[in-house]
Amino acid sequence: MEQEEEQVPTLVNHALKWGIISAAVGIVFTAILYAIDYTMLVSFKTLGVLIVIGLGIVIYAGIEYRRLVGGYLGYGQAWQHAFVVFAISGVISVLFQLLLYNIIDTELPEKMADAIVENTRGMMENFGAPPDQIDSQLEKVRTDSVDRFTILGMVKGFGFQLIFYAVFALIVALITRKNPPIE
Repeated sequence: MEQEEEQVPTLVNHALKWGIISAAVGIVFTAILYAIDYTMLVSFKTLGVLIVIGLGIVIYAGIEYRRLVGGYLGYGQAWQHAFVVFAISGVISVLFQLLLYNIIDTELPEKMADAIVENTRGMMENFGAPPDQIDSQLEKVRTDSVDRFTILGMVKGFGFQLIFYAVFALIVALITRKNPPIE
């Protein structure tokens, strides 16, 4: 019996696979929160949990890719891998959000804008902001929040997300890279 060699995937193929997995996890998490209480979708705690889960998936994927390519992975390749995983996951997530906000629940953006305004009001009151300043800021927050859920707003938001993905990929690459020993 001949032993089959494990086929090593290309960096892009491996990152694509893990980008899809990461997006699927995020979508399931979002769907569960939406079913329980949509206001959880605008919570800073929820955002923190999603970031930690996403980073964990990308780190795991990078370590797995490093193992598949022989145990060593340079910083540049580690960054590319992480960035592609983040970017693919981001594209799929934006497509899901477009579906959620424009087809599944067209009233959700308005409801989420209300929740964002209430969260902001609570924060500003906790910081001791004067009531007249709170009211003027909340109107701007409402307008910005509603705009963020439009198609154009989500596309622009994704552009900013790419910057964050690049920075997070730098951090992930520090964790997943491994240079061969110098002899």
